[in-house]
Amino acid sequence: MVDLLKVYGDCWGGEAGEWNTSLQNKYLEYMFACFLEENFIIHNDFDILNIGIGAGYWDRYLSYKVMNGSLTSIDIDRECSDNLAACLENENNTNPIKVICADAITYDFDKKFDLVTMVGSAVAESGKTKAIIAKAISLIKENGALYLQILHKDTDFDIDAFCGEHNVRIDKRLVDDKYGIHCEYYKIKKC
Repeated sequence: MVDLLKVYGDCWGGEAGEWNTSLQNKYLEYMFACFLEENFIIHNDFDILNIGIGAGYWDRYLSYKVMNGSLTSIDIDRECSDNLAACLENENNTNPIKVICADAITYDFDKKFDLVTMVGSAVAESGKTKAIIAKAISLIKENGALYLQILHKDTDFDIDAFCGEHNVRIDKRLVDDKYGIHCEYYKIKKC
């Protein structure tokens, strides 16, 4: 059995503890879920991919949406993927979840997904905005969608032009600057 106190303690440690307990972070966590619930219909047999595990809260949230489907969570950081796996084990989460430690841009996925999500700092931390969003788009099933949230937008990146180049459209857009953090939320579908 994994030491749950250590796993949760790592999530609230010195590096991230102040941020994880901040009003800004709690608001962002709320908005992640709010935008999903208000703009996406998720069937319990969906195959969902989340790119960028981070602290794992979003993945754990998504895991309860796929009772008869599956959730695949990928992060390049071993600590993030190991902590999520440990939390799922300790919580006795029996939903079909695959945790992968790899670079999402170069990883060879064995299927496409009904929903791909990329929220939080995943885009910014990749350092490859266009490449990681293009990869996410390539993994959407024909009638699937991408839930993309961008923090602190790269001023050189034009999401509208990018979507046009990749034969997808923005179905829903929300720009939110509450608490001094610039966030953009998108529901992106294939044309």
